[in-house]
Amino acid sequence: MQVDMRDAFFEELVVAARHDPRVVFLTADHGAFALQALEKEQPDRYINVGISEQNMVGVAAGLAASGKIVFAYGITPFVSLRVMEQITLDIAAMELPVNIVSVGAGFTYSTDGPSHHGLLDMAALLAIPKLRILNSSDPRNTKSFVKGAVSSLRPHYIRIEKEKLGELNRNLPFEDTAPYGYSSISGSAEGDILVVSTGLITHKVSTILNRVSPSIKVNVSHIDVHQIKPLTRDLLSFLLKFRSLIAIDEGSTAGLAGSILQQLSLISPRLPNFFSIGSPDDFVYTPTSRDELQQTLDLERKLLRALN
Repeated sequence: MQVDMRDAFFEELVVAARHDPRVVFLTADHGAFALQALEKEQPDRYINVGISEQNMVGVAAGLAASGKIVFAYGITPFVSLRVMEQITLDIAAMELPVNIVSVGAGFTYSTDGPSHHGLLDMAALLAIPKLRILNSSDPRNTKSFVKGAVSSLRPHYIRIEKEKLGELNRNLPFEDTAPYGYSSISGSAEGDILVVSTGLITHKVSTILNRVSPSIKVNVSHIDVHQIKPLTRDLLSFLLKFRSLIAIDEGSTAGLAGSILQQLSLISPRLPNFFSIGSPDDFVYTPTSRDELQQTLDLERKLLRALN
């Protein structure tokens, strides 16, 4: 069954707010169906600050400094690039329990042009110390982000999808591997090539690999990474078991791929062969569907080339 990813997240947030009076929600005049329940049940803890994302982050920091656990919600570019200074100094530097909830990853808002495309946020925010970055790929890990954010009391940047998605077919239940920051989609514990993807694009990657795997002469495994920063030591150790890595992200190659290369280089002088697939180093102005804009990634051709 497919579930709206925003509803998966916010339904879990409604439950968290019922049980923890510290939970507060801010929005920059942006909504979702499941948020109606939160606004109705907790009107004093649901605050619409209007279209003022920089102010929203400042308000979130003030609330967190007074003992609240804050979730601040908006469209990806506006709660990342537009507010990078506020996230850095007001939240991360102070290590406050503020969770920036971003909707619109990749080409979600496909018809609205570069101002709304969520291609650069992970790459930019990876540079901010103390900020944990989470990226959703299906309803199960999306729901898990709420509990993790409430319990950890640390700053997060959480990307949730706007689309309806089904559960990924994993080798093990998500709950078994969630603490490691990734889940295994297909393949074995070590081998020739590991395909590493994150977010919605994981579904397409899985479909392609299932179709072409009979013609591939090497052992190929596939994982979905939901914690982009920090990559866990378990994940980093796992990555080093493979001869080659292929990192795939709908956004900038400086995002997932950049995180892997930077963090691997800190623990090992010898890195696997590395291939990265992501959005082109350009702005995309064509007002068309997300599927059509994803074609600019040239995903299948590049993936097959990297596998052969």
